[in-house]
Amino acid sequence: MKLKDQDIEVYSVWVPILPSDFELTVGRATKTLPDPRVRHYWDGGGELVKGYAAVLGIDDQAWDVYLLYDKDAEWKDGPPKPIYWQEQLGISEETKLDGAKLTAEINKLLK
Repeated sequence: MKLKDQDIEVYSVWVPILPSDFELTVGRATKTLPDPRVRHYWDGGGELVKGYAAVLGIDDQAWDVYLLYDKDAEWKDGPPKPIYWQEQLGISEETKLDGAKLTAEINKLLK
């Protein structure tokens, strides 16, 4: 997915889900998202995956999820509900990651 619009912020939060997920390996992983608009964070305690699971209404930890927010989204005690989201966890066909659909939703938000 290539987006030329500069009016976008991307936050990639890395969490220890797989046995190979360590803070030391994040540097290597960030090379998969080399865009300067991407900010990378490490959440060693997995607080966000738990918070997002509650917000999204899923029973498992929310990782490998793609969440879209508009500019007015505010973080308070926990993460806000996204306007749109997709995942690679096999939750449902409706939320299954589809790059073309995700790009279309991002472009709607950028208008």
